[in-house]
Amino acid sequence: MIQAIYDGMWDKFIIASDRNEYELDKHLIDLESDTRRGITALTYLKQGSGSTLDEIVKFQTAVQEIEPKQYYHPLDELHLTVLSVISCIPAFELNEINTKSYADVFHSVLRSSPPIEVKYQGVTASPNCIVVQGFPVNDALEKLRNNLRTQLTDAGLRVTFDSRYKLVTAHSSIVRFRLPISDGQLLLALCQQYRNHKFGRIVFTDFELVFNNWYQNLAVTKSLASHS
Repeated sequence: MIQAIYDGMWDKFIIASDRNEYELDKHLIDLESDTRRGITALTYLKQGSGSTLDEIVKFQTAVQEIEPKQYYHPLDELHLTVLSVISCIPAFELNEINTKSYADVFHSVLRSSPPIEVKYQGVTASPNCIVVQGFPVNDALEKLRNNLRTQLTDAGLRVTFDSRYKLVTAHSSIVRFRLPISDGQLLLALCQQYRNHKFGRIVFTDFELVFNNWYQNLAVTKSLASHS
């Protein structure tokens, strides 16, 4: 199922490359007045082994050599979204919710959750971004997500997860398109080279519940709870 989702993204990317019909985020990605905020449970890739991160950065750098003006997620901001608890909403502020209640549920669920291991292999893309494909090695991530969904809902807390689609993948976005692509076929060729590339594995043991903007910029992110 996860591979089918990645393949569906890839098909759209090929069409966008052929037609030069990319979805650019130039209006918001550099806009300091962007007020979209949300609540997310996540874990950062920087806790992984150096070799895996080196391989990811190597690919990201190769893309940057072709398309230097696109948006590249910094290494310390690369993350795996466990669950988008409240999707980013314009003008959403923390005083609208009881953050302690969310943190209590977060800690309750994580206390009984084992580490999450993800295999990163291959890349895919869409008309607006490039991602590294992630595949959970067992059902621990799925159980964690479902337990968070259940307990947050049972607690009667405000949530919007699964409003756009149910999160089942374990990908990490590394590039976002904000300006016209200068050479779509060259970019496509590079992505094809890495389509099945083995980046490595990461065992995630540290998790956070954060207040974030659309791009998960650390300058904006506020940690509400952390669990190791």
